[in-house]
Amino acid sequence: MMIVALMSLGFVFSPQCALADAPDIYGSGSPLESVGDAAGVSQTSNTDLPQIVGQIIKVVLSFLGVIAVILVIYAGFLWMTAGGSSEKVDKAKSIMVQAAIGLVIILAAYSITNFVVGGLTDATGLN
Repeated sequence: MMIVALMSLGFVFSPQCALADAPDIYGSGSPLESVGDAAGVSQTSNTDLPQIVGQIIKVVLSFLGVIAVILVIYAGFLWMTAGGSSEKVDKAKSIMVQAAIGLVIILAAYSITNFVVGGLTDATGLN
């Protein structure tokens, strides 16, 4: 049943995927360009060094945040399947505490990066 549902969703969304970057017959660009323009994102790339470094750091920190959330989910799974074993519960608590500490560090690093890159772009007039 699940396979049939996934296949039918594939057929439903395949025309959208195929036309995702097709030229817009009513305008001058593709539908993705109009969505990007509406969102405030343009295709022109900003090659200013502070902004590139800031974007790279934000991507890395976002990836680390995803890893921290996965660790919290894993610790919760360990705790739920411990079956009364205090060793497994202690291991799950340890992983959860360490993931929470890591998440706090990641959020602090993101805040510091955002502040420093914002200050650099304001100071150099690249904004």
